[in-house]
Amino acid sequence: MLLNTPVKESENISLEGAVQINHSSFFVYKDNNGKTFLKTGRDEKIHKSLVQKMIDLNPHIARLLKRYHIKPLIDTKTLRELTNGHMNDTCNIAIGVYSMLPVEIQSKLNKTILKEASMLHDLGKVLIPSKILNKPAKLNVKERKIMNIHSTLGYELLKTQNLSDDTLTLIRYHHQNLKHTGYPVLPKDNTFADLGVQIISIADKYSALREARVYRRRLTRTEALLILYREVREGKIMPSVYNALFKYAEMNDID
Repeated sequence: MLLNTPVKESENISLEGAVQINHSSFFVYKDNNGKTFLKTGRDEKIHKSLVQKMIDLNPHIARLLKRYHIKPLIDTKTLRELTNGHMNDTCNIAIGVYSMLPVEIQSKLNKTILKEASMLHDLGKVLIPSKILNKPAKLNVKERKIMNIHSTLGYELLKTQNLSDDTLTLIRYHHQNLKHTGYPVLPKDNTFADLGVQIISIADKYSALREARVYRRRLTRTEALLILYREVREGKIMPSVYNALFKYAEMNDID
């Protein structure tokens, strides 16, 4: 049974995944007594404590931060805002896109994994400096390289927890595309799951385009869909996934 119960910051807890209840996202935790409970993005002390444990469990994270000259600061305010906003919205859109796909395509995906990965896809941004995340202008080359490691950071953080390999793969490569020109670079022995990544990627981009950002206004539904259609024409997005987004947006998104 999942409970939203008090938990001490010092308790030995692990992240089991994420769920949605009434279109709101929750982190699923388990304590050292085996009790499973839910926490929202507002529970910043709990999340900060666990993220620090993730860093301690995986030395590669410290090396990655050092390589990019990033101080190991955990931005729980960003996590709260993402959880209550963009990550939750991306999940809603991803499941909406999934629901609009033909049944034969839906059968190729695990809906639970798709939902979990879309709720956790941007967790790595808790380690990206806020001056880069919230810069009111275009990022320079150095800043863009730092921003682009957020998906790798999310993967490295979450691989220390009890998440499936399929969920981790979707989180790691949610900025890849059909031409494999996104990031991070795919391994040569690639077993890349294009369809799941395509859905999370297009949901992520559509959500971001429909949000007001410090460097631009909120785009209309039509403007956002036109921008994404260019990527279809460039061979980066599956037409079937774009068509599913178009149907979802027409039915559920009001300009």
